Amino acid sequence: HRVSSHGLEDDYIALSVRRGDKETETTILHTVRPYIKAAERAIESHFGGVRPSFFVATDDCAVMEEFRKARPKWNFVSECDNASEENGFVFKEMKLWNDEQTDAHFGKFIAEMIAMATAKYWIGVASTNVSYWIYFMRSLDAQDDTFVWVDPPRIPGLPW
Repeated sequence: HRVSSHGLEDDYIALSVRRGDKETETTILHTVRPYIKAAERAIESHFGGVRPSFFVATDDCAVMEEFRKARPKWNFVSECDNASEENGFVFKEMKLWNDEQTDAHFGKFIAEMIAMATAKYWIGVASTNVSYWIYFMRSLDAQDDTFVWVDPPRIPGLPW
């Protein structure tokens, strides 16, 4: 129900943006430009030049404004439209959450995983375990050319 409430009846592109405390572990992307470029390629290669909707899964809801400013005519939807993880997910802060905050976070997170796994095309980063979970949650009919990293590969020689 949560995913369908975003109006994603047709094929769409999922964009997975990880920021928050990930910066303490690795280099993160501080701009949405690589996502936009990958999406433009996907629109041509997998959507016949017709721009689909975009589901944005992120721990930093501030990216919604960045995407909408970068491409104001594109339809970006997200669980962020009804949430407030403005500063990114910080793992160590979870112990300070009350029950309502914990339920809200995991409800958002699970809805995002379902939306990402059911997208026709996925764009994200290799620096988060969530990306690998989504890859294996996808339909058996999903092709590898519909799963794209926008950050450099972590292991030389592997396609991801």
